[in-house]
Amino acid sequence: MDARRAPTSPGLRYGAGLELSGVLGRMMMQGAEVNSMYCMQCGAEVVQGQVFCNKCGQRVAAAATAAPTFAQPLPSSASPPAQIYPGAIPGQPSRIAKHLSTLGIFWIILSVLRAIPGLFMLVLGHTRFPFMMMPIPAHFRSFVAPFLGAIGLAVSAFAIAGIIAGWGLIARAPWARMLAIVLGCISLIHFPLGTALGIYTLWVLVPEGACAEYQRIAQAS
Repeated sequence: MDARRAPTSPGLRYGAGLELSGVLGRMMMQGAEVNSMYCMQCGAEVVQGQVFCNKCGQRVAAAATAAPTFAQPLPSSASPPAQIYPGAIPGQPSRIAKHLSTLGIFWIILSVLRAIPGLFMLVLGHTRFPFMMMPIPAHFRSFVAPFLGAIGLAVSAFAIAGIIAGWGLIARAPWARMLAIVLGCISLIHFPLGTALGIYTLWVLVPEGACAEYQRIAQAS
């Protein structure tokens, strides 16, 4: 006996089409629910990957993520290792961070002490009164007063620069490190206090990696 396919009525075909349409519709709605979310500001619908809400302009990039993603550990070669100050112990402040305020205070104190004789010589060179009373030749007397005033001016200017450098170190100013290094090199010839402060300044601010470490501290402050 020949096998023949059972005839299909139009009603059955229509019902099967409706069922298929319903399944496709539910799948599309589920996909839309996965890919769509809502703005936290105005409640408007946003889709995955959308950065700003089309209605209010609120940034919704973080809220428009369809599914949570788990961060994968990056390989060790993905990012360069953080620059560490040479000799620093992990978990403890570096040499610069530990001595910066102390160095700034020392610079201010020593510079104030330097300013006292500098201003004194500047006043003596300007008034010329003591030199008028000395039994020395007139041409030599006229030379000593301006020379002493020039020395007083230089010492006073150096003292003012030291005060500014000390204040900059305490305030973590970006320019203070280079100014303190220059003044520290000059201060090496001022034995004994200037020499000691110059050595201390170079020991704190000059070693390898000190520049990057100081800039990091300055930016953090």
